[in-house]
Amino acid sequence: MKILITAGPTWIKVDDVRVITTIFSGKTGIYLARNFKQKGNSVALIINSPSLDRAQLRGVKVIPFKYFEEFKEKVTKEVKTNRYDVIIHSAAVADYKLSKVFKGKFPSGKKTVTLKFAPAEKIIKIIRRFQKQAVLIQFKLEIKRKGLLKKAYQSLKGNKSDFVVANALEDLRLGYKSFLIDKNNNIITLNSKESLFSNLEKITKAGGR
Repeated sequence: MKILITAGPTWIKVDDVRVITTIFSGKTGIYLARNFKQKGNSVALIINSPSLDRAQLRGVKVIPFKYFEEFKEKVTKEVKTNRYDVIIHSAAVADYKLSKVFKGKFPSGKKTVTLKFAPAEKIIKIIRRFQKQAVLIQFKLEIKRKGLLKKAYQSLKGNKSDFVVANALEDLRLGYKSFLIDKNNNIITLNSKESLFSNLEKITKAGGR
């Protein structure tokens, strides 16, 4: 089975030294890549993780990136030039980017600074455009559990994904908990990363059915 995984934050550049990012590290993507490789799959991992230990990903094709635009470029190249059976899109992709990136280092000492944002491209749309045959598993995060499952399912339908892993930040602060939802709105509760992997592995073996 040929599997592509995206992971980690997609930094939004403010100037040459500052970025806007998220609190996520890409550890779930690393965990999935390592385990899928150990099961004999061919795995590529597109990741932004400054603390990445490549020794734990022996045999995995690691494609590093830092910034959103770099992520977009590398994902696009990978999905245009390779055919994947399964794509697990777990990266914490920025929804907005700066309308203007400052050159050099934005000077300190100003009383106020105003930054203007514009919507960022939806990378999952690019993935699906070039990988129509792949089983596409996306991730969806909300702050609260309330309304999470409905929003996750709507996201799945809008992105033409096959499955969505839904997380609430309030759950993740207490440990690991997520919900795996399919195209028919069937829901499986996952209480550990081990459960996440085992269920995703079942999906890959079944070819998404």
